Amino acid sequence: MSETAKTITFLAIGLAAVGLALLTQPSSAELDVDTLVGDVLTTKFDSPEEAKRLRIVRFDEDTATLREFEVAEQDGLWTIPSKDGYPADAARQMAEAATSLMDRKILSVASNSAGDHAAYGVVDPLSPKLEVGQKGVGTHVTMFDAGDDPLADLIIGKAVKDAEGQRYVRESGRDVVYVIEIDPAKLSTDFEDWIEKDLLKLNPWDLAKVQIKDYSAELIPSMTPDGRLAIQMAWDPRAEMTLAYSDTEGKWTAERLAQFDPTAEKHVEFKLGEDEELNTESLNALKDALDDLAIVDVVRKPQGLSDDLKAGGDFLNDVEAQRSLMTKGFVVASAAGTGGEEIISSDGEAIATLKNGTEYVLRFGNLTNVAERGSEEEEAAVPSGTADDSSSVGGKKSDVHRYLFVMARFNENAVTKPELQELPALPEDATTQADGEGASADEDAAAATDTPAANEGESTAEGNSAESTEAASEASTETPAEGEDAAEPSDESSTDTEGAEETAAEDAQATDDPEAKSAELEKTIAERKRIETENQRKLDEYQETLKKGQENVKELNARFGDWYFVVANDVFNKIRLSKDDVVKKKAAGDEAAGADAAAEAPPAGLPGTAIPGLPQIPGATE
Repeated sequence: MSETAKTITFLAIGLAAVGLALLTQPSSAELDVDTLVGDVLTTKFDSPEEAKRLRIVRFDEDTATLREFEVAEQDGLWTIPSKDGYPADAARQMAEAATSLMDRKILSVASNSAGDHAAYGVVDPLSPKLEVGQKGVGTHVTMFDAGDDPLADLIIGKAVKDAEGQRYVRESGRDVVYVIEIDPAKLSTDFEDWIEKDLLKLNPWDLAKVQIKDYSAELIPSMTPDGRLAIQMAWDPRAEMTLAYSDTEGKWTAERLAQFDPTAEKHVEFKLGEDEELNTESLNALKDALDDLAIVDVVRKPQGLSDDLKAGGDFLNDVEAQRSLMTKGFVVASAAGTGGEEIISSDGEAIATLKNGTEYVLRFGNLTNVAERGSEEEEAAVPSGTADDSSSVGGKKSDVHRYLFVMARFNENAVTKPELQELPALPEDATTQADGEGASADEDAAAATDTPAANEGESTAEGNSAESTEAASEASTETPAEGEDAAEPSDESSTDTEGAEETAAEDAQATDDPEAKSAELEKTIAERKRIETENQRKLDEYQETLKKGQENVKELNARFGDWYFVVANDVFNKIRLSKDDVVKKKAAGDEAAGADAAAEAPPAGLPGTAIPGLPQIPGATE
């Protein structure tokens, strides 16, 4: 080929390359604005119900670490995988999150250059090139369908200046930065926004009593010669107090008050002084705090602990499990009088008992900083017993919370037993006639005292054995069965029955009219049936209360069993009260009123009074 031909060939190839480059060059930013504005950025799903998993990733500029939150539905149940699968109450929240991502229209195009990403705050937090102090990192939000395919995959950046509700965003893997309307508040990564926050789910008016064990225990780890982890405890026992509450009277009473005596090395009971009274303000605040006890965070507890906080043999040999427990402020110790092992806490206990027999055992552990929570070593560094409700970790100020170990158990003795009404006696000559009519009712009452609800209580934790069958039977036997001979009443009711029989006999002798006798008999039988029906209703209600209480305990322990809970420290301070919080001095006005009443009392020895040390004057009016 000649040189001229070669030149022409190379020139043709060059022109073709230039033409191809012109045809394939990227469009300008102006072209993007013209063609994309008004389009829907998120078009892959039509209904919020299609969203089955949400992952949100944020970047911590100070530590160059990622903070990831994830919620997902599996087999119809919502859980939080980023929290070890803790159950989520996410249906409503997920629907709101999905709605906030659906049908987002492009309002404008800000840039199509990767160099502008930091300026608009849309740098991908999942980028491997991020460093400490990296600026302009956005929030990566990905929503998936049931097949785990992404419905939306966006990086949300800064708010648009002077444009309320608008944000800079870009799609993952693409450089173009758009402006859309979106509410980041609907894409919350706050744990408490996705769960049932009410930990105990109790009604404060159902409270029957509260037992407070005010103590603290400093847990000091050490190693035994054989390499095992051992715990030394420095105890500071202070007081144990049991307070009963009456919702009908709105009143607190002290069932037991005891203060630790270092000399006797035991708790010694004491009575309120004449100038002392219960601090109803503190106790009412305690009642409300139990209702307000909200979950702030959760941590899965180590394997080997049962629902009633007893430690199994495998757990006792697991050093790492015990260490995990210790960093939260709990330790395995010998249970007094049982020969077994149980969990004790660093900052005391409170036991709340409800009228239906549900009993909550709350054990309070170490303080923790949830907002800036890091490794277990950092958590353990927050000293237990700190008075302040805030602390500084990593140079950032945030609220301080406390670990809580909670369990439920059933206390049958807390359920009020029914008071059954005694049946009126039948006329002596009508006993046989009424035998058959009362038999079925007696059988029904006996059956009501032997229900599965009563038997389930036999597994009650920590000494609260269920005796519902026996209790109901005792109540039932207080009423004579219809088949009994009215002439042979029980010892408890012999006097009343004899009087009723004498009255019936006198009425029978007073008239020989068969119709009158028959009418009186029918009236007595009707009254007996009414009482039997009412007694049966009371027994049924009693058994139903026991059953519901036991079922409630099972449901609660299913929630509590696997978790340490984190709660607000100020709520802890309202629940685990000290003696000084429970007992206060009477106001000066109250003491003066007492003194005035004493001054107005008549002198000893006057009519209607007794000389000190002598009995009351017979017949005197008080």
